[in-house]
Amino acid sequence: MTDDKQVRVILWCIPRTVSTAFEKCMSNLDDVQIINEPYVSAYSIGPEKIPTPEIFREEEEKFVAKAEDVELGFDAGGWDTKKATYKFIKENVMEAEYSDKKVVFVKDMSYGITWKLHMLPEGYRHAFLIRNPVKVFTSWKKLLKKMLKEMSPGLDLVLENKNNIVPEKYAFGESFQLYEHLVKTGIEPNPVIIDSDDLLENPEFVLKEFCKRTGVTYKDELLNWNAGDSVIQKWKFSNTIMQGNQFMGYYKEAFASQKFYKAPPPADRADLPEDVNTCIDEAMPYYEKMYALRLRADQTAK
Repeated sequence: MTDDKQVRVILWCIPRTVSTAFEKCMSNLDDVQIINEPYVSAYSIGPEKIPTPEIFREEEEKFVAKAEDVELGFDAGGWDTKKATYKFIKENVMEAEYSDKKVVFVKDMSYGITWKLHMLPEGYRHAFLIRNPVKVFTSWKKLLKKMLKEMSPGLDLVLENKNNIVPEKYAFGESFQLYEHLVKTGIEPNPVIIDSDDLLENPEFVLKEFCKRTGVTYKDELLNWNAGDSVIQKWKFSNTIMQGNQFMGYYKEAFASQKFYKAPPPADRADLPEDVNTCIDEAMPYYEKMYALRLRADQTAK
């Protein structure tokens, strides 16, 4: 990367893939602007959001109302999610100038954009972060049960796509759909795909290759960062989502982290509930396709 050329990169993710820790890592780049989950905020809360199942509509309203009462304690220049259309996100967040920055790094969920692909921003490199579905859905259900307990303690949770608790193609299908779109259109002919377990096992190699292939200048400071959430004061994000984290804690472990730790083994599927195993089975074919294309230690940069 030359000093006078800004690099913009989007890391398209699936929930529970260590993606927020990756953001904290990227915050150690020089002159970087971090943008957190812009499209998924429009997908989940904005005026064009995906319809909420009736059974969870009241919980969503409670979440938004409670989040709006939270004081972040600083002015980070976030956006009002309830007014954030996809057009607003594309033009006013993603394609904003950030003229004083060398790097613009975005972390977002693939399913937030796949139903509105015409709203992809101009001028970005694209990469993907995936993870074994056994680990994803085990963690996802644990988080959602915690969130639901906070809002409506007596309401049961079944992890499924029929009521939009998870995306239609279980998030993995949406990532593969976006991958194919980027390749077929030539927007990103050879997107970098990172498996989070590879990242956790060998962060230096993975980060060096990620930076090399996306045009970002690597530095060793990416391997360690300060615990806590003070770094987000320089991020751009949905106010509602970040306020919600204050009482839901969905970024808690990532914000407490200081480096990438080796991944634990996946749970034994025999010990998992039926709904989690159903999600795993539906997601696995997409995961295996992307896993076969992932960045590996025996590859050389193209």
